[in-house]
Formats: sequence, C-alpha cells, structure tokens
Amino acid sequence: MRNFHPTLSLTLLCAAALTACGGGGSDNTSGTSNDTATAYAANATLMSDDATTALDASVVAAESVVAAQANVAPASTHENAQSLTTSAPEAAPQAVVNAPVTCAGGGSATLTITGGTTASLLNGKLDAGEVYQIVFADCKGTSGAVAVNGTLAMTVLAATDTDLSVTMAATDLAVALPRGTVTLNGSTARQVSSSAGTGGTTVLSSQFSSPSLTLATHFNARNSSFTLSAVSIARQSTWLNGVLQSSSMSGTHTLSATLPNGAFSYTVATQGGVNYAASGVPTTGAWTITLPLTRVGVSIANAIATITIDDGKDGTIDRTFTVPIGRLESDAG
Repeated sequence: MRNFHPTLSLTLLCAAALTACGGGGSDNTSGTSNDTATAYAANATLMSDDATTALDASVVAAESVVAAQANVAPASTHENAQSLTTSAPEAAPQAVVNAPVTCAGGGSATLTITGGTTASLLNGKLDAGEVYQIVFADCKGTSGAVAVNGTLAMTVLAATDTDLSVTMAATDLAVALPRGTVTLNGSTARQVSSSAGTGGTTVLSSQFSSPSLTLATHFNARNSSFTLSAVSIARQSTWLNGVLQSSSMSGTHTLSATLPNGAFSYTVATQGGVNYAASGVPTTGAWTITLPLTRVGVSIANAIATITIDDGKDGTIDRTFTVPIGRLESDAG
C-alpha cells in the first residue's frame, strides 16, 4: 500500500475545497495546484470588470434619473414641498430633496440634489459643484438596462457636454449584471469622456481609482465578498440605449478575500488591454497575478485560458495548462 504524507494530503484537500468557493488556498513553497491557480485566475480576470461595469451602469442610471426629474420638476416646483426647497415662496429652487422619480426603464429612485446654481439645478444634467444622493429601487435607466438598487452619492468636480469627473460613495449599491448580482460599498473617483460610436452607440472612456472598494457577489448560487484596493483602471465601454455592448480595460488592483475555507490577497496587472463581452466574460487579453511566493499568468484567446505557474517567482514556469473560459466564469465569485 502506498503511503501518503499527511501534510501534503491536507494541502490538496484544502485546495479542492477552496476552489468550490471561488478561490483561496495558500501560496507556499510546496507548489500551487492547478485548481487553486484556476480560482486565482477566475477572480483576477472577472472581479475588477464586474466592479467597474457596476459603477458605470450606476452612473448611467443616475444620469437618467436626473434627466427624468428635470422633465417633471417645473410643474411641481411650488406644489411639492417635500421634493423642492426654495429661498423665498416664489424663488427658484435651491435644492431637490427626496424627490420621487419613476425610472425610464422601470423601477423608481429618490433624488436629492444640493450645490450648483438655481439655473443648473433642474437642467437635467450633472454640473460642477452639485452633490447628488440617489436611492435606487429596481431602477433601470432605459428599457433593457440592468436594475440598480441601493444608494449612490456623487460630488461633481467638473462637467462638460462630453466629460465628467465625479467622486462617488456606494452604500449597498447592488447591480444585476448578466452573470449575477454585485453589491458595492466604498468610495471611487471616476473621470469619463463620452463620444459617438458606430451604429448609434456611445463610447465611454473611464478612469477609475479607489483606495478600497468592497464587492459582494452572488454568482452560481453562492455568496462571496472581496476587497479591491489600490485600484487604478482605465476602461472603455460601448453602450447602446443604455445597455452595455462590450468593454475593454487596463490597469492594476489588489484583490483580497476571506472565504469560508481560506483567504488570499494578490495584485493583478493587465498586460496591455483586455477585452470583455457584454456578459462580462473575458474574450482576449493577458493578466499577471502576483502573490508573495508565486506568480500566475493568464492568457485568454478563442474561449480558452492558458495559465502558467511560477512557484518561487524565479522566472521559471513550473507548469502550464489550459481551461475553457466557462471554467473561469463558474469559479469566479
């Protein structure tokens, strides 16, 4: 009968259990298993795109809410004291307070606006100096757009017809993405430029930065929670009538999680631009995942992910293997 080393057996057992919960395992000199490396690759390639997609979609929904409020506000300026405050009985409104809004694609929102000027307050656009708080309730900015719930606070730093710079604070901001629901908590800075694309599309070129952003996921009938920190991501996304068509991104972040069966923390850097389908699944690109003692490489093309493992980070690839892209999708979160 073959004898097994008890420590090695325990390590392999833990790695298998962690993979079932979306990632984890220990980065140690005994080597990183294929299953653990696959779980690392899944979360590294998908979580940051999920977070930035949710933020982009939330701002798109917020802009729709602001425009909808402007369309109904003139008739209610002196009729709804709960929604609008004024400096004098017949003066222009100085703030919008807890104004109920019916979202264009379904659901509702409650809108509060302060700052800005009396001229800009109800013009239906985000203007420099304005501060927004929007509480979404299954709000869809357009028909076919994703549903948004929770609270988004925004301070507008600069705004033109094509450029927008805001700081955002998300509180239980839940966005129903095609693969499942993600819920954000934390602060983010976002600068974006919009331009006309082909076929009536709009292209958003965004820059995201965040010191710390919590991302809770509900994918594949399981719940997980991640922290994205030191986020610096450039993202380009194409939208048609408020619905995401495709996206690409580049940049770095640190991803950490404490899951039921273990914990991990690693840095993720794209190698040039990486591309995603409307579903949020990566289609092409390369990533490097750096742990204390291991470096994992991921390259995706033709619905196949090629994963390399450099245990010891000595520049020597110890192992290379491939998995279908569906494996990354099922392991993520």
